[in-house]
Amino acid sequence: MNAYYESLLGKIREEMQLNHWNAALQLIQGELDMPYVPGDILPVLEEMRQDCQASVTSPRIPGVQDLEKWIHGTPVQQEMAVSMLEGMNLRQFGPQVQQLLDSDLLDEFKGELIESLMEQKIDEPFHLSRDGLDIEFVPATIVPAQEDAGLTGAMELFDHWFSSQDPGMTAFCTRLLRQEVLNARPFDFQETDPLLLAKSVVRLVYEAMGQEDGWHAFAAANGLTETGDLLLNIEKRGANTI
Repeated sequence: MNAYYESLLGKIREEMQLNHWNAALQLIQGELDMPYVPGDILPVLEEMRQDCQASVTSPRIPGVQDLEKWIHGTPVQQEMAVSMLEGMNLRQFGPQVQQLLDSDLLDEFKGELIESLMEQKIDEPFHLSRDGLDIEFVPATIVPAQEDAGLTGAMELFDHWFSSQDPGMTAFCTRLLRQEVLNARPFDFQETDPLLLAKSVVRLVYEAMGQEDGWHAFAAANGLTETGDLLLNIEKRGANTI
């Protein structure tokens, strides 16, 4: 199973373990609505959807003791800790946040945690290690996605290329770009060329769907054949990231 679907299914299982059935169903249905779902993933999503629909809707609410246990637990439990913290006042849980940033949690989930810190405008420094570097950052100073020129420019290109003829492709590219953002946090894309970013995301989508000929035709039709390319953060996790 490739990294994208491994991450997605982990997120769904995490929501289910928290008894967040509606949140899990939204993730499942959102993926089922995509223009491409691998044959080995489709029955897994369908089974998860049935489990969610059949489950009770009045779960025990996890508490701080659960949070402390999950932070030091399995990777899935650590992902559950991130989901729990996202709904809390993070000013009161700085040490717990740092413990998760110090853990072996996937960069995507660390990115979700960092974005929660950004949304709450936390102005205290945190740090994480990546590729042998110790990175210190202040969440409140990170440029949010809606104000990031590189990201908004890439989104405009997706709309220009696909919105009129293939809105499903726009949705797929947008989701993949979102995953790239999470994997890159705490860094932003202000200095990234939107054209290179958008082209690289579209290329990866075509490759994931096994449509290399389609990618070459798209690149030629839009004058992208001679344009440079980026190695995306999500590509660094493995050859297949979607």
